[in-house]
Amino acid sequence: MTLIEAYVDGSWMDGRVGWATVILKGGKLYGEFAGALDDDEVQGTRQVAGELKAVEQTLFWCVEQDIKEITIYYDYAGVREWVTGAWKAKLPLTQKYRDYVRSLGVKIHWVKVKSHSGVKYNEMADKLAKKVISD
Repeated sequence: MTLIEAYVDGSWMDGRVGWATVILKGGKLYGEFAGALDDDEVQGTRQVAGELKAVEQTLFWCVEQDIKEITIYYDYAGVREWVTGAWKAKLPLTQKYRDYVRSLGVKIHWVKVKSHSGVKYNEMADKLAKKVISD
């Protein structure tokens, strides 16, 4: 397990897409951030775009903080599968995501969690992603 961990999630509600990440440092809550996406960023993918944006923003934060390694907990398989090549990135959105994540040089330990299963920080990320689009 790495010192820095992140739980990422995306949400779709009434045509709006949100994303969120919850950062842990040494197992303790360190920070959280969330946002909403414009329609052109979503490209018809609903919450998938939010899931991807959460990972991108988390890794952008890592680069800014000079963090070289992170464990990312996710509930949508594509966030890992497109980066590793297990799934073919067919859409421009997934191709851009794959290329961006691969270009950063941050070592990622991927951990799949089941969505809506009571995993504390995954639930927190889900609520944050929903909150930014429910106003």
